[in-house]
Amino acid sequence: MARFALERAARAGLDPDRIARLAGVPAWREGGEGTRVSPRYCLRVWELIERETGDPDIALRVSDESTTGEFGLLEYLFLSAATLGDALDACVRYTGSLTTSYSFRVAERSDEEIRFQVLSGVEDCRGRELLVQAAFALLVGRGRASTRYPLVPTAVTFRQAAPADPATVIELFGTRAVDFGNAADSVTLRTADLALPMKTADPELTAVLLAYAATLPATPEVGVTWLEQLGEAIDGALADGAATLEVVARRLLTSPRSLQRRLADAGTTWRREVDRARRRRLQAAEHLPRAQQAEFLGYADPASLRRAVQRWRERDDS
Repeated sequence: MARFALERAARAGLDPDRIARLAGVPAWREGGEGTRVSPRYCLRVWELIERETGDPDIALRVSDESTTGEFGLLEYLFLSAATLGDALDACVRYTGSLTTSYSFRVAERSDEEIRFQVLSGVEDCRGRELLVQAAFALLVGRGRASTRYPLVPTAVTFRQAAPADPATVIELFGTRAVDFGNAADSVTLRTADLALPMKTADPELTAVLLAYAATLPATPEVGVTWLEQLGEAIDGALADGAATLEVVARRLLTSPRSLQRRLADAGTTWRREVDRARRRRLQAAEHLPRAQQAEFLGYADPASLRRAVQRWRERDDS
């Protein structure tokens, strides 16, 4: 999903390599489909794309305009399914082959409707909101393209606050039944629509892909610890160049004193967690010159980075 966002950035006229460096995934062109990155990097990519374009609807627009075949295994499972219901079932079962940023599940089912929900194990931030927008736009867009039917959800709900102008959201989903500030991110479809035949159905391909998918690790349950949330907040603050206790506390919607208390309760310290975040970022920047590494990690100069690396090694050896 991070790779998709960066490719969309290029289509939007941005420099994807620059966006990748700023987000912490400079080697994004390497590794192929099997390569995964931490969810926090994917969220940061979406945030940077929005900032660089100045378009609050950018995730919706680029996802709606994308072409089929960009998502590997999961997309081919979707496209080769016999019906839209089978395609969505593949999304529920194998979302982990696309992203670790969220899971996709059936939240509620009746004779008339079925509600699909996105669950994300990441902090509430703008990147998460953009990621959910992209996921829903892709889901509805691919459903329309593969059935050649004007699929319209009966309801769409977002946890995010309502945008200043919801016109793009309403136009894309084809309905005014869009609710913001909801308790869940969800798309509701008519149960009857699940029987729509897929014009791209390929039973033989489906059999081959399912056999391969069965060999992959199960889609992980979405969940995140408080220390993981803290790590994401520190990483975002480092990317913005302001990784102070006060800034990170604001990101976590708490006070510096409360943050310090939770760190102590978890048996760690502010400095230790910032060091951990910087070490993670250093792994993604090993190919850069030392001066650029120092800047990427929020140090004033290469000498400060060298001292930090020495301190980490001494701690590892002790």
